[in-house]
Amino acid sequence: MERHQIFALILGLSVVNGMFSPYLDLTIALAPIWVPSWLPDNPSLLFYFASLLTATTTLLLSGVPAGLAEGAVPSLRNSNTSLWIWAGGALVLTIPGILRLVYLIAA
Repeated sequence: MERHQIFALILGLSVVNGMFSPYLDLTIALAPIWVPSWLPDNPSLLFYFASLLTATTTLLLSGVPAGLAEGAVPSLRNSNTSLWIWAGGALVLTIPGILRLVYLIAA
């Protein structure tokens, strides 16, 4: 696979986790902490921003192992291996969201 395809996979996993993660409920419950007061009190808007926050957090946290691997092994900087590490981290973080999606489809 090419680099942009692997990155699209990482982004797709992050989006799936942002929409179906069990941590989305926690993010919505903590909304009074992170939602600005000028934002309209609309449940759809709250779900959108909570999903965006969860997906962005997944994207950032899944990149940490890849960054550590690139720092430890400098030869990884010019290869797709670090992107595959990043995709693996995103997959691990997305497993609860995938399980929740499967449960919702089966119910």
